[in-house]
Amino acid sequence: MTDRPAPAALGPDVRALPPAAVGASALFQAYAAGDEAALRFYRWNPWSRADRAEAAQIAAQRARHRHAVADVLAEQNAAWGAAPEVLALVRRLRDPESVAVVTGQQLGLFAGPLYTVYKARTAVRLAERLERETGRPAVPVFWLADEDHDFAEIHRAAFADGPDVRTVTYEDGRLAGLRSAHDNAVPVGRIVLTEPAVADALRGLEAALPAGPHRAEALALARAAYVPGRTMRDAFARLLRALVPDVVLMSVDDARLKALAAPLVRRELSEWPETLAALEARSADLVAAGFHAQVAPSPVNLFWLEDAAPPRPPGSEDDGAPGATEEGAGRRLALDPAETGGTAFEVRGAGRTLALDALLDAEPWRFSPNVVLRPLVQDVLLPTAAYVAGPGEAAYFAQLGPVYERFGVPMPVVEPRLSLTVVEPSVAKVLDRYGLDVADLSGDLAALWRRLALEASDADLDGVFADARARLSGVLTDLEAVALNVGGELSGAAGAARAAVDHAVDRLETKTVRVEKRAHADIRARLERGQAALWPGGALQERALGPLGVVARHGVGALADLVGAVPLDASAHYVVRP
Repeated sequence: MTDRPAPAALGPDVRALPPAAVGASALFQAYAAGDEAALRFYRWNPWSRADRAEAAQIAAQRARHRHAVADVLAEQNAAWGAAPEVLALVRRLRDPESVAVVTGQQLGLFAGPLYTVYKARTAVRLAERLERETGRPAVPVFWLADEDHDFAEIHRAAFADGPDVRTVTYEDGRLAGLRSAHDNAVPVGRIVLTEPAVADALRGLEAALPAGPHRAEALALARAAYVPGRTMRDAFARLLRALVPDVVLMSVDDARLKALAAPLVRRELSEWPETLAALEARSADLVAAGFHAQVAPSPVNLFWLEDAAPPRPPGSEDDGAPGATEEGAGRRLALDPAETGGTAFEVRGAGRTLALDALLDAEPWRFSPNVVLRPLVQDVLLPTAAYVAGPGEAAYFAQLGPVYERFGVPMPVVEPRLSLTVVEPSVAKVLDRYGLDVADLSGDLAALWRRLALEASDADLDGVFADARARLSGVLTDLEAVALNVGGELSGAAGAARAAVDHAVDRLETKTVRVEKRAHADIRARLERGQAALWPGGALQERALGPLGVVARHGVGALADLVGAVPLDASAHYVVRP
């Protein structure tokens, strides 16, 4: 049974595009279409109401840590300024009938790219739908990926203004002169913001944000969140809280939560060869089916926090008190088997080996799951009925079914997040003027500019030159016949003459078109403005631009309005004109 909204659900300012139009993988296209060839790699069909209800029932029944997790979440969300309504959502998780609709993302600077907010808002909408369908409480939860250590990936934000894409960075010197990735493996959530780097980033944001009636509001939100002395986790959480006020935030970099997940971690340490074999077999099945394996299987799906102190709870930096440091933040380093059988493990980049017995006795907070084990940790801690995944995440969940089965953890419904591109009025004018769609501006603009410039020309240059080539070819054919009749040795000269004429005509056409395009430079400028807004740096808008750009133009409430304007059906990419 499926329950997708009918096409009539689309309003006059919303248009649906197939996932292929925005570069989705073959696996995601098939999954979004409900193709059995893809669905067989998942436990549940996200388009089936019956499947969603059954997954929720199993999640509610299998939950083991409701009250302990709720205690931690209440403390965390209060520290990040949650409203009473959010704390009430946390309390609902204590209800034995309740479930969670979970999503998560890295801690990108100034709330990361737009799709971070789209994921959170999708979780809110899906929780509301699940509650309507089943009658059981459903709580949206956003998992902060604060243990990720790829600082280079999250330390920048981008905003489009006219033809320019302006990048803002948080630069505290940690990326300068790195000799290896192990030199900078601090979990990003533990990074403490420094005064000069924060000041520079905020000045950069002020210069980069587009003009709009709510620009001051966007800047105020960023300044209130990104305060020297605060951790990157707490700054991100406070800003996301302002942008999506009706979702529960969760950080697993907490000793209490990690203690609850310790049995899962210890089992992975002891039985990693079985996990690896299951993952490799499923990956091979995916490739054999014509799809791709998103995650390259690795022997041990755990990191070790080297030189680290126990995690500090949110707000322990005393709300941005000067003088806070990263002492004890440690490094997140992979564990590799040191020998066949896995009785010892090398800490990659630390130059030392730890025995299995020592790891099994180690404090649980010293371990951090990788991309394979993280979803299972999440679903041990929470009664997860559904996970809201981007296209890449949805792909790696296709690999994880046998891993879930091995650990006896119920796999949730994998719900694709809502995907949309916002077309501002000035960009909409460009698309409408030239009869273009969003996908038309995704590549090199040269050919498109040439076509539009020629269409705008009074002269049919393509036709004129095509006709000239046809007539010249006829003349050259007659001359070649005369020359060959005089003597066969003139064949080479005749061919050279034809090549010279063709080359001369090509050069003349190139120069003529160049002059014609120069006369239509305004067309190029409009195309560049549209491309900067829709495909900044060659990436889809939602993957590159920050949400504060939308706030600057339309206010913070517009983020909920935009996601709420599209059907709750992630089988398409939506183009929205606010």
